[in-house]
Amino acid sequence: MTIRERRRRRRRQRLIKRLAAAGLILSAVGGAAFAIIAATGHQEATEPPFTHTVEEIPTASPEATTEPTTAPHRGQDLGWSANEEYIAARMAMAEAEGEDTEGKALVILVIYNRTRSGKFPDTVKGVISQRNAFTSYSNGRYDRVEPDADCWAALDLIQETGWDESQGALYFERTPEDGKSTWHSRNLERLFIHGNHTFYTEKEAKDP
Repeated sequence: MTIRERRRRRRRQRLIKRLAAAGLILSAVGGAAFAIIAATGHQEATEPPFTHTVEEIPTASPEATTEPTTAPHRGQDLGWSANEEYIAARMAMAEAEGEDTEGKALVILVIYNRTRSGKFPDTVKGVISQRNAFTSYSNGRYDRVEPDADCWAALDLIQETGWDESQGALYFERTPEDGKSTWHSRNLERLFIHGNHTFYTEKEAKDP
């Protein structure tokens, strides 16, 4: 499956979810109308009130008499092209193949955070190819792998649900089993550990 086909498939899946959510609203509206008819004995009922919307499908009325319906989370659009998504998913495979979906998503978010930080290149390709930035890119592993289904699930986790537990991390490393000091631990601020990786950000500059 090509990158373009994979992207189209994910868009279709998102559309199906939106339409399914809209169907739930219509079902709720129909149930409310039936209840009004049963209670009053009239064969006709006014349009049941409803005040919430799902995505871009408007359904409005004067007052709400049913439980509020929460619109689905719009997610976090990273603003990447299909090729950039592929590069990020491939890097997640290269750096975090043995990690869970969230662990792969965290690698993707580190790339995203760097493009937004103003301290690194502002493109996905620029970030991953920066000298000594990612071990798997430097040693050639990146060129030998392809993203699996879990890497794409990690990307969808971010873009479809808005998941972001990165705390703004800009760096990560494999957590040393012996607990020895590393360049990261000496020079950066540790944020958290997830799976086999420790995540960091830059230390705040101290006042002179």
